Amino acid sequence: VVETGHYSPKISVKLQKYSKIGRVNGLAVYGANMGTVMAIEADAYPAKAGKGSLKVTGVVESETIERRGQTLKRESTVKASVENVLTVLKEHLGIEYKNYHIHLNFPGGMPVDGPSAGIAILIALYSSILKIPVRNDIAFTGEISIFGNILPVGGVAEKVSAAKDAGAVKAYIPFDNDRSFLHGRGIAVLPVKTVKEVIDDVFQEKITSLDSGIYQESAEAVLTAESAMEKVLH
Repeated sequence: VVETGHYSPKISVKLQKYSKIGRVNGLAVYGANMGTVMAIEADAYPAKAGKGSLKVTGVVESETIERRGQTLKRESTVKASVENVLTVLKEHLGIEYKNYHIHLNFPGGMPVDGPSAGIAILIALYSSILKIPVRNDIAFTGEISIFGNILPVGGVAEKVSAAKDAGAVKAYIPFDNDRSFLHGRGIAVLPVKTVKEVIDDVFQEKITSLDSGIYQESAEAVLTAESAMEKVLH
């Protein structure tokens, strides 16, 4: 039935169990307006001043959609979105990306709508460069302008529903996409206008929270090390 009707099977995604540096939950729409959570991974390590590099993997360049006897082809614009993110990192957040070797990966082989993934890409890179984990139970959608503003995108209702179904407790969306029917669905929806607004909210929570798995592991490791040192001294 799926093949004959040219339907896109629904992709069931569950969020990762633990928070991690450089891993972010993006939100996407695929096929006939179905939402899904899309993992975005970033790794960044120092390079000689100005000698950094950029590698993007896992991106499907185009998607063909069969709908009511018509064939539609959607091209990925993720690489253009990455360029916008790099400009914002340098011009508005004071991070010289050319001093890092950067690897962005989009696992799962899904077509990536670049503009919609803009804010998620930025948070993943910021996390990786500053080595701050991102909570595993939040998700993002929104386009980024080169001036650091977050612009509206399509399919927000489907994306919010997908985030909730995957286990997210909060979804960040563009302020101009905010509508009353998006709220009260069992997931907190936070409309945002600028990149700095998102970063302040996301990473302030991370720094002060110890309830995610990665923080629990870190805290336990510190306590174990301190106990071992006390035994040695005694």
